[in-house]
Amino acid sequence: MLFKKLQLLSGLLLLAMLLPLSPRLLAEPTSPCQFSVRVESERQHDAAGSHNDTRVSQQFYALLDGLAAKVNCTVQPIALPAGRAIKMLEQGKLDVMVGMSETVERAKYSYFVGPHHSERMVVFGSRRIADSVTDLKQLLALDGVISITEGAYYGPEWQQLLQDNPALQSRLFAASGNQQKLAMLVSGRVMASLEDEAIVDELLKRDDLKSQYRKLFVIHDNPVYFAFSRQSVNQALLLQLQQQWQLMQASGEVDRIRQQLPKALP
Repeated sequence: MLFKKLQLLSGLLLLAMLLPLSPRLLAEPTSPCQFSVRVESERQHDAAGSHNDTRVSQQFYALLDGLAAKVNCTVQPIALPAGRAIKMLEQGKLDVMVGMSETVERAKYSYFVGPHHSERMVVFGSRRIADSVTDLKQLLALDGVISITEGAYYGPEWQQLLQDNPALQSRLFAASGNQQKLAMLVSGRVMASLEDEAIVDELLKRDDLKSQYRKLFVIHDNPVYFAFSRQSVNQALLLQLQQQWQLMQASGEVDRIRQQLPKALP
């Protein structure tokens, strides 16, 4: 709630500053362009469903579509594994990724526009795990593999654990995306998975999953952004994207898009 209030306040302040100004003071429109954006690869396991079909995921891309249209651009979804997509973003072979945490390392090759979502990372695991397991150290004391998404950021505590315990890597399955990560869980190949709570809440509406899995505890929360490649997006286009996003927030368009029934990805 605080996140949404701060977004609304900042948007209204920006709108108050921009509206009295001449349109010439806003960035000039660009020529038509196309943004390539990473989407999840194909379904891995029927029981895990499709990450692309979740309401949260579809809202991310609907918001990106809306923002791109404001700067005279379209969006081209490309199915890619997470790790490969991050490398392509760094090289300028991919223009944008959604749902990206802002880190010092990523800022070397990305411009962050947003945020467009407040991500709360939770441990999602089997109901066989005891209720007494309420933090990462207790979880890691159990036998079993944990699935993560390759290249994902799970907060400072997780980063510190990886740094202090190099052997922890042998306990992890680095999935190519959320679909594969959840497929590993529902197939019984891992005991727990690290996932955005909003996605988990959608999954737990399904009786077949609710009877076997649950949220264990929160490990981190932070805002996430559209990450545009520094190699393929110039400063003029970046300025337009930043301005238009703020205007979309201030006008209520962002909230309207979120409330609309999502459509399937192309």
